[in-house]
Amino acid sequence: MTQVLGTNVSLHLFPSGAASLNVSADLNSVTLKHSRNNPETTTFTKTTAQRIAGIRDYSIDFAGIWNSGSIAVDVLATEMGASTNTLFRLAPASVAASPMYTGCALISDWTVTGPVGGPVAMSFTLQSAAGSLTTTGAV
Repeated sequence: MTQVLGTNVSLHLFPSGAASLNVSADLNSVTLKHSRNNPETTTFTKTTAQRIAGIRDYSIDFAGIWNSGSIAVDVLATEMGASTNTLFRLAPASVAASPMYTGCALISDWTVTGPVGGPVAMSFTLQSAAGSLTTTGAV
């Protein structure tokens, strides 16, 4: 697989009651995390920990520059307050053979920060809500 420079990330949100929203232009960082809670089942006679496969989960952290002219700012804040599911489509790179991920998530964190003399930044997290993260094929 070809290594890709992270300059072409594509994120489309499909919030409840709103049209598709491309927030890619305001982002500068994406972190996709897969996790699984594997419960320990070790018995007294075992000398190493034993586990069984547990529940899978995912979350995606985004960060970028807060843009007061972007509709994304309003929509993200509204979705966070409404606690509604948001569908999304994420392509880590807009190049041939790059996987595209889709899912249904809740916005679990929405932060705007602004240091003195620096740019105002934003960050938010999408956390699994229903179903799993699906790889829908190449871009």
